[in-house]
Amino acid sequence: MPPEAEVKYNKYVQLRDTYNAIMQQRIAAESSLSEIEKVLEVLNSLSDNAEVYKMSGFVLVKSTKGDLIKELQDRKENLELKIKALKNQEDLVKGELDKLAAELQKLLQASGAVGGGAPGGA
Repeated sequence: MPPEAEVKYNKYVQLRDTYNAIMQQRIAAESSLSEIEKVLEVLNSLSDNAEVYKMSGFVLVKSTKGDLIKELQDRKENLELKIKALKNQEDLVKGELDKLAAELQKLLQASGAVGGGAPGGA
């Protein structure tokens, strides 16, 4: 493998790992968002004077429905922004990956390491 191709391949592997990490973060954020949306649905179906509690560390703390809804809506907004930013990052890195893969393939074909350029072929 030519040295230039080796450098591009190493960059490709590193970028692929970055892409996978971004994807995992996005999936985790989407899962949290889904959970928050379900909790908000349940809270909204409760009466205004219902007793509600939230976890604070390992302790349940009494709260008000309104306070919990506000807190969850704030978290939801933050997660939505985070997901949007992660999707943008994901798209950028995916574009770089595709570009790097094409460059790498051209280099390898030109050097005869891949494709129909192998010497001695019939």
